[in-house]
Amino acid sequence: MTERTFVSQSAGPIVLGLSLPVGRVHVKVSNDLSTARLVLHTDDSTGPAADAVTRARTEQNGQALGIEIPEMPGNVMVQSARGNRVTQHMGTVYGSVTGMTIINGRIVTGGSSGMQTVSPIEATVHLPARSSFALSTTSADTVVWGNIDRMEIRSVSGDLDACDVRDLTVNSTSGDVRVNRITDRITAQSVSGDIEVGLYDGRHAQIAATSGDIRVQATAAASGHVSARTISGDVRVAGARHLSVSADSVSGRVRNG
Repeated sequence: MTERTFVSQSAGPIVLGLSLPVGRVHVKVSNDLSTARLVLHTDDSTGPAADAVTRARTEQNGQALGIEIPEMPGNVMVQSARGNRVTQHMGTVYGSVTGMTIINGRIVTGGSSGMQTVSPIEATVHLPARSSFALSTTSADTVVWGNIDRMEIRSVSGDLDACDVRDLTVNSTSGDVRVNRITDRITAQSVSGDIEVGLYDGRHAQIAATSGDIRVQATAAASGHVSARTISGDVRVAGARHLSVSADSVSGRVRNG
């Protein structure tokens, strides 16, 4: 096991920027927390994942804190298990992947590619109320509990599950985006992932997808314009008769009301 803890040098709300190529992110916003902290953890005590945690870099300027976990070099597969589900992610592979041996779902040898299997890096983030969070990742799934002020996610394939967000910006290739409540603005774009807003209380929503579905449930407190556009996915904007809505799909179903 390898673990490092980072603590903000200043008290109160902060803007935390995290770069984690592959792994999992858990964010919790607490009203009774005065100082932000982040814990990086991997089950590996040696190897690429352990080295990445050890070499993580941090920089703080006032209320802005940045933490960067470097890419793991070489042919690496990150593997994690949740119940009966095994998730694997491979970075850039150099050479061919032949002669691969798998025992109980885990790669033991990687053939001529020299593939090495490592445990995921988990980032557990604790933020004071009114904090903001930004994440840049390739495939880290992210779960956020509590009310967060502003959040920006840039991801290739990682999913996002969040509770309450005032201002959300998401750019994803194939990850799904699920938000319980938006209270001000959402700008979200995905190629093949679904985008869902459980309760929309905001004043501006611009949501676009190529093949993913879009679902938005507006409330009476919502105002302004809602734009929901996809090429082949379905679009549903409910509870929005009092709003200005642009809902379009080239080949999918559109329901607006």
